[in-house]
Amino acid sequence: MVKIKNNKNFPPFYRLLSFKLFLVLLVIIVALFGIYSAICYKLQSHIYENTVALSAYRMSDLAKNALYRLMLLNKRDELYQTIRRMGDEPGIVAIRIYNKKGVIKFSSREEEIGKTVDMNAEACYICHSANQPITSVPIKKKSRIFYGTDGQRIMGLINPIRNAPTCSNNGCHAHSEDQTILGVLDVTMSLGDLDKAALHNRLVVYSISVGLIIITIFIFAVVLYWGIHRPIHHLQKGMVHLSVGELDYRIDMKRKDELGMLAQSFNNMAANLKDAYDRMLQVEKIASLGKMAATVAHELNNPLSGIVTYSKLLQKRVKSVAPPGNEKNKMLKDFDLVISEAMRCGNIVRNLLEFAHSSTSTFRKVKLQEVIARALSIVHHHMELVGVQASSQVDIHPETISCDPDQILQALVALFVNAIEAMPNGGKLTIRAYNSPDNPRAVRIEISDTGRGIPEDIKDRIFEPFFTTKKEKAGIGLGLAVVCGIVQHHKGKMWLDSEPGKGTTFYIELPFEQPVPQTSNA
Repeated sequence: MVKIKNNKNFPPFYRLLSFKLFLVLLVIIVALFGIYSAICYKLQSHIYENTVALSAYRMSDLAKNALYRLMLLNKRDELYQTIRRMGDEPGIVAIRIYNKKGVIKFSSREEEIGKTVDMNAEACYICHSANQPITSVPIKKKSRIFYGTDGQRIMGLINPIRNAPTCSNNGCHAHSEDQTILGVLDVTMSLGDLDKAALHNRLVVYSISVGLIIITIFIFAVVLYWGIHRPIHHLQKGMVHLSVGELDYRIDMKRKDELGMLAQSFNNMAANLKDAYDRMLQVEKIASLGKMAATVAHELNNPLSGIVTYSKLLQKRVKSVAPPGNEKNKMLKDFDLVISEAMRCGNIVRNLLEFAHSSTSTFRKVKLQEVIARALSIVHHHMELVGVQASSQVDIHPETISCDPDQILQALVALFVNAIEAMPNGGKLTIRAYNSPDNPRAVRIEISDTGRGIPEDIKDRIFEPFFTTKKEKAGIGLGLAVVCGIVQHHKGKMWLDSEPGKGTTFYIELPFEQPVPQTSNA
């Protein structure tokens, strides 16, 4: 098992895509909530100030109406006392009356009486610099906000005192009728309580915003972790496993979105790579088989030639020396079989070389029934030794197929031998040939035995070169691989059906006619 080191194969957390996305969302959310909170605070402060200004103006009108009778009767002492009592009310900083020249005539602060205000100040400049009368100035422009000596904000509001007819006709006044404004009532109010309330509200708004930010970020973090980080981590982990050669690794991700599609594509890619890798191993084994076959052919040709030569020599001696009879005929027939098998061994080695080098075979029309009968005769003695009964049934139209008979014979003998060895205590070998129900231009051959069967876990490997189930090195695992190669060389296909304890059936499907090879004009 390949060990994967996280510190090398996985980036640090600050380089993760999910972490970067989380930071971007965090900045966006904080910025949006901050802007929203600031806008809410500004709007709230603006509403508060307008409300206070309107209330101050109404109070100024009330004070002006209350002082009107005293001013009309010219009761200065009583007027002063009234202004002073009004100035002592909570929230009132000062109440003063000054004439058009800016001289303070009455004030809740005794030390201000007789002083002249700055006519260029903001509250005075609005009226004195404008070409319009003060009566047309809106309430918003009649108020101003400034800071007192204690650092608190103060709102001041000016209210003009008009020259009413009852005032100009009064004997104690010396104002002409064409004088519109006699003076200004100036009321200043502390905004300290308002600022405290606004600060409290601001803290509440910001606290709620921070709480909402934390909750939102937590939700986003959970969604990012489960929805993006974990799937990407699984995909990355799968790629790491695949990169170190673990082609059997699969990603278990049951999602219907793009990441689920990526996981499914990864699994398909890993399966395809596994198949390609297995084929590559098979190609390497076949290449090794070709090299081995060349060496075996070189080493076996001489002794096989000797076997054939001495068998023919002994056959001639038997013909000339042995008396006529059944025994002589049997001996001559046995010598024919030895010569035929020795020559077949040579053909097998040559076929291995041709198979390994993808050389062409000699195809011709042969009767399939004759090839099957010859293969059964070759393994007849082997069947007798273990008590296997064989039966064959060939029912095909046409009766001939285009093939290399030696290669087909080699494939059938290999399958018969495997079936016999799967029934060491006897059994039944059944061979059937018929027109394929899936392809009318092909013949299907069934080779069934009643042996021990093939376990489910090795079915997929049974055709691999050098794979064998025989114990004590009884085989090298080339039989079925060569058979499969011969079938593929004939443009056919091969498969099996087996159940442990009940036997095995091999299926071979071959075309009746082989395609004509294309020749190159090069």
